[in-house]
Amino acid sequence: MSVNKDFLSCVCACCIPAFVIPASFNVHADEVSHTDKGATATAASADTAAEFDTDLLRQEGKNQIDVSRFAYGANVMPGKYRIDILVNENLVSHEEVTFKETEKNRATPCLTPEIVKLINLNVEKVPFAVRKALTEPEACTDLAHLLPDATVKFDADKQQLNIAVPQIYLQRTARGNVDPSLWDSGVPALMLGYYMNGYESHYSNAETSRTFYSSLNAGLNIGKWYFRHNGSYNWDQTTGGSYQSTNTYVQGDTEFVRGHLYLGQYFTSGQMFNSVSYTGAQLATDDRMLPASQRGYAPEIRGIAKTNAKVTVRQSGNILYQTTVSPGAFLIDDLGPTGYGGDLDVTIEEADGSTQQYTLPYSSLAQSLRPGAQEFTATAGKLRDYSTSEKPLFFETTYMRGITNILTAYAGTQYSKNYLAVLIGAAVGTPVGAISADVTQSKSRLGGDEGDLAGQSYRVSYSKLINETNSNITIAAYRYSSSGYMDLQTATQTRDAIKHGDDPNTVWRSKNQFSVSLNQGLPASLGNVYVSASMQDYWNNGTSYNTQYQIGYSNSYKWLNYSINASRNKAGNGQDQTTWYLTLSMPLWPGHAGSTPYVSMRYNEDSDGGRGEQANISGSFGGDNQYNYNVSGSHDNYSGSSGSVSGSWEGSKATVNGSYSTGKGYSSSSVGMTGGIVAHSGGVTFSPYNSDNYALIEAKGAEGAKVSGYAGATVDSSGYALSPSLVPYQQNRVAINPEGSDLGVEFEKTAQEIVPRAGSVVKVEFKTHTGTPLLITSSWKGEPLPFGADIFDDENTHIGAVSQGGVIYVKVSKEKGTLTVKWGEDEQSHCQVAYQLKPNVAAGKDRNTIQRFTSVCQ
Repeated sequence: MSVNKDFLSCVCACCIPAFVIPASFNVHADEVSHTDKGATATAASADTAAEFDTDLLRQEGKNQIDVSRFAYGANVMPGKYRIDILVNENLVSHEEVTFKETEKNRATPCLTPEIVKLINLNVEKVPFAVRKALTEPEACTDLAHLLPDATVKFDADKQQLNIAVPQIYLQRTARGNVDPSLWDSGVPALMLGYYMNGYESHYSNAETSRTFYSSLNAGLNIGKWYFRHNGSYNWDQTTGGSYQSTNTYVQGDTEFVRGHLYLGQYFTSGQMFNSVSYTGAQLATDDRMLPASQRGYAPEIRGIAKTNAKVTVRQSGNILYQTTVSPGAFLIDDLGPTGYGGDLDVTIEEADGSTQQYTLPYSSLAQSLRPGAQEFTATAGKLRDYSTSEKPLFFETTYMRGITNILTAYAGTQYSKNYLAVLIGAAVGTPVGAISADVTQSKSRLGGDEGDLAGQSYRVSYSKLINETNSNITIAAYRYSSSGYMDLQTATQTRDAIKHGDDPNTVWRSKNQFSVSLNQGLPASLGNVYVSASMQDYWNNGTSYNTQYQIGYSNSYKWLNYSINASRNKAGNGQDQTTWYLTLSMPLWPGHAGSTPYVSMRYNEDSDGGRGEQANISGSFGGDNQYNYNVSGSHDNYSGSSGSVSGSWEGSKATVNGSYSTGKGYSSSSVGMTGGIVAHSGGVTFSPYNSDNYALIEAKGAEGAKVSGYAGATVDSSGYALSPSLVPYQQNRVAINPEGSDLGVEFEKTAQEIVPRAGSVVKVEFKTHTGTPLLITSSWKGEPLPFGADIFDDENTHIGAVSQGGVIYVKVSKEKGTLTVKWGEDEQSHCQVAYQLKPNVAAGKDRNTIQRFTSVCQ
């Protein structure tokens, strides 16, 4: 049903201050009253009618509309509507709901047993009348009357039925839980994401270099199975071009383990063993399928309340969670992930005003899981390594489980004909930080003179946020491998080298690996200091090692951001080099968000005597900031001065970028393009964004309308657009901005909620109505048409209501037709007005211009 929003705006804002048509009706609401200029309007409960002073409606003569149908706030006509159903503000389904007219001219939703079951009621706690209603197939359950404090509201603007039920009557579910029945597999589609870049450079010796690179991500979606292929094409003027396939596989969801099945060329997770590419099969859990509050690590919080108490959980002063609990023991096990550290402060505020407070030490690592949570992978396949001729069949399994708040245990194994590795470890949360430790035993059969090698690898990781000193050790890790230890890929490469008579020492075996990242906040807004370092060396190559150190300080003053840092690593000549940097950045002027040009300056100096300066200006412009630019100039004491300019444009079908740079003895230029293409039953749709998940928006007749949140993405001439970057298994709001579309287009709604599966293309239909606006001054038997009378088109569709003075404002799609005006049920309470568009409008010109004329209602 289309609602003429222009008319309603006029009615509500201009014409009738005492006559209110609510945006939603409330089946069970508290009673309020409002008085304006002597008129009374009482928006009441389900059994109390609102009263209107019809004198203020300025209705003349005998033709007056019966306002009794607005007495209970109903703003929807009886009929069937496909709408979203929300329970306590959480989307639970998208169903067809019947609205029935009651004895008091109210249209109320019929809550069938199927709809009530979506609420997930705790049958043991609801009244007997509700349980009985669930057994009557044709019943319309009056939930607001049968269940204390329950409410049912329909929001016509959002097309949502909002059901609120006290928590005591619901089955306990984790916050953010989305029923798997809502996971949308999407529509059949052929997908292609691409990135292309061409580069050309010229040198002082008249040499020219030209290269071209393109990466492709192709997919085919059929039902719940998603076929994927990833690859790249490289070309240069010397060696020509070649295409390399990265992987090709099919992916399907497995709800029974909350994970995915991968068949084909894929890779292992790398969480316990080094990640390897394979051809085979893998079954792996995916915590994105869990409720948002169950993902990642967070501890269980237990306590005892003396009364109906409010429990608040804070971290670093920020409120993470707040709920009300009944007297007695309580458990909070749906606290969302809170990063790697920061102790949790728990406050219990009793009804009598007393409080309890305690602190729960909290630090976590990637291996940490909440109590009872588990993750596992099972992989079987042939190793894919382009550097070896041997492709051994191997098996890998990993398993992790949260035992308690402070303990997570994990184990894994890798096996092939000539290799075996077993890993066991644990992550422990302590008051001084989170620590994980594991040991891996490997045995490699290499052949030749090397025979068999066996060894161990020991790994320790640590993480801690110290609130008192504002110190954050993001992660510190150290790994030591004995001389006989090899991972699967190293063992395979070594075996292959021996088989072909090559020196096995050309395959390096890791000895020590170390990394640390520390952030230290200084008091009194004095800024922040950070330190990071990494190191790696090898058993069979003592002269080669990798080291890198960084230390820096950053702060800001008003608009100015500044930082000083130093780094030490190996230069191109193999010698250690230390470099110092000073960086300043600020907007050229305040405000205007992303459109404000940003300027940054940098000075650097290194231990070899090199010095350089650089200045850079970047920003964006356009209605949606779809144009981006960057201009920079630099100078150093080795190569002199240089400059560059680059920019990009996010168009409706692709994102295009280009750059040009020049310096002493050289110049270079590049041009690139990226985007996505989806072929579906309605045609082919382009996007300036590359994504593995799309919402396919269908809005017929709305060419030019914008996809909210994505610059450049608009509805094409076929009525389709793509909204990228959806979050799988969560509610995603897909919205469309009518700006840019034809003024004659009306949207029934401009936003919808969807829950896509990973890799899906979900179709989202936005129903539109197109037409030419008519403004007709009409009368019935010499008197103005009754104010508020309903207007129907030739197909008996309700398209508006009569405004003040008997004026009709509607939009029509036909060249000519008849409008029916009704203000009652008897034959004397309706009439018809004929219309015909002007010839130029009927020919498709000036369709947005309001057609004004006077006609008698017959």
